[in-house]
Order: sequence, then structure tokens, then C-alpha cells
Amino acid sequence: MLGSEATKVFYNHLEATHSIQRHKIAQELDLFNNALREYLGSGALIIEQAIHKNLQSELEDSEINFADRFRVLKLA
Repeated sequence: MLGSEATKVFYNHLEATHSIQRHKIAQELDLFNNALREYLGSGALIIEQAIHKNLQSELEDSEINFADRFRVLKLA
């Protein structure tokens, strides 16, 4: 959505400023969302919605039970 260069810059920002490594974003969703809002301001909402939509779609296609789906979507 942001393009490859902007995404790389954001991942570098996450790691340098918030100590969040790319592979640990799922465990640090609250920190990730805060960093996203800090970095993109009001534009973060669009990215958050796209992430939520992608998560929802992936979870619907998976064999994860309903309670776990709800927990993941609530975090997103």
C-alpha cells in the first residue's frame, strides 16, 4: 500500500525508534499501532483499516477457532 521504499523506511523507523522488529509486529500490535499513528498521523487510519481487512480475510480462510479470531481482530 505504501510502496516498497516507504515500507522499508517505516520498518527501519519501527526498529530504531520503537525497538519493534518486523517479525515481532504481531506480538506488539499496540506499540505498532502507536508507531503507525505517530509516523503517518491521520493517514494511519487507512493503513489500519487495510491491515484489519487483510487479517479478517486471512482468518476466515484459516482453521483458527472463533474465539482466537475474535481476539486477533480485537487487537487489530
